[in-house]
Amino acid sequence: MKIHPQRFSRFLAVCLALAVLLYALTHLPGGEDGDPPTYKAEILTVTKSENDITAFAPGSAQYEVRIRIDSGPYEGTETTITHRTLNNPAFDIHPAEGENIIVRAENASYAIVDYDRLPAMLFLLLGFAALLILFGGMTGAKALLVLLFAVLLIAKGLIAFILFAPSHILLWTILIGAVITLTTQLVVNGRNVKSAGAIIGTIGGILIAGLLAVLAIHFTYLTGVSEEQAGMLKALYLKDVDFRELLFAGIVLGALGAVMDVAVSIASAQYEMKLLAPKTKFHALVTSGLNVGRDVMGTMANTLVLAYIGGALPLILLISAQPDISLVHVMNLNMIATEIVRSLIGSIGLLCAIPITAYATAFLITIRPRRKKREQLHEST
Repeated sequence: MKIHPQRFSRFLAVCLALAVLLYALTHLPGGEDGDPPTYKAEILTVTKSENDITAFAPGSAQYEVRIRIDSGPYEGTETTITHRTLNNPAFDIHPAEGENIIVRAENASYAIVDYDRLPAMLFLLLGFAALLILFGGMTGAKALLVLLFAVLLIAKGLIAFILFAPSHILLWTILIGAVITLTTQLVVNGRNVKSAGAIIGTIGGILIAGLLAVLAIHFTYLTGVSEEQAGMLKALYLKDVDFRELLFAGIVLGALGAVMDVAVSIASAQYEMKLLAPKTKFHALVTSGLNVGRDVMGTMANTLVLAYIGGALPLILLISAQPDISLVHVMNLNMIATEIVRSLIGSIGLLCAIPITAYATAFLITIRPRRKKREQLHEST
């Protein structure tokens, strides 16, 4: 098997970039200066305390937990801590021997913060990366690279910007979405008319979705504070932030991936059609692109709607368990209306991206041969 030096060097460069981005993502700062430090730990033994605290909190329990610190300056240290549960399924941690946890230093002792879920998530990430590279080769490696870049850009760019300089969130969301689109297309598909058509279609669809999001949020009186986490964030950290702008950012970023998928599918089909049949005219390319878009839009719209329904499933079950609440009341709840608006705007942006991509790609594909013909005629004369 002959190894191509140029391809091998590109592969090494992509692998190095992936390693750097993965390191950056797994070493994001965990808090502000002055916050109590957190460490990894392993539970060695667990003993249920005989002290009965159920009189003060029915259904609660108290444990004596022996742990070993596995990170930080006190790595290897063993200590015993007291841990209580308060009969709250959303936040209670029931310790068991051998489990990995995160603890916080607290008054010369430690308190259990949460489970250490990072190893399992990294295992899934590595499995995903391996399969992507195995089946996609260099294209798969590039796709993984731009995915990590997009996550890093949002985490270190948009989120940091909102936390420390919360103004012009609408503009920054569109700009970051455009940067992600440009990077994805140029890195994965290269610099060609196919990428240009997909970029135009994606940005066009996102701009329309963004405009509709601004109008819909205003006319449906959405607040952006539809969940408990958002309420806590508003009360504790982002008092001066307009949460309607955060809702706008969530809608645009949520729709970006699906809109980009549709645009790439259409542009790729038109590009391949022109390669196989160079004499294909503009109108035939547009018709082909629109047909591909019609085939894709059903599944992509379902993807958006089902994704939002899946995320709101506990809320839907909670409301459905209350037989006395009317359908009109349910549909006008801020939480429900937010999810409906989110899914509809994403689907509309996706639908608008179809004709934009089809016409833009067809124009770009057919305009280049015309220019070449004109240049050849000019040279011959």
